[in-house]
Amino acid sequence: MKLRHGAALAIVAWYLMIPPINADNRVDAGAPLSKWRKSVSFDSAKECEASLKDSIENPMTPSEYQIAAQATLKAKMHPLSKSEMSRRMEESVCVSADDPRLKPKAK
Repeated sequence: MKLRHGAALAIVAWYLMIPPINADNRVDAGAPLSKWRKSVSFDSAKECEASLKDSIENPMTPSEYQIAAQATLKAKMHPLSKSEMSRRMEESVCVSADDPRLKPKAK
């Protein structure tokens, strides 16, 4: 194996993982990570953490929330309250693509 091939194998993506919503239309941060949604992928943990920090520090504006709520309704789903949407971002985490918690548990 040539050195450049080994270096390519070492690259691991990072995912910004967003917790699922339970039947009561609330954030379920206690759900197994395999049930969470992969929001965005990044080339490094540092990029992922910076994006998450920015999302938390700069929440949606009221007009952005209205657009998101309308899109959710159009998809025949119940929109989250603005506070639950903020909580969802606060509970989000960055995870390596090779994290074993992303795989569903065997039955």
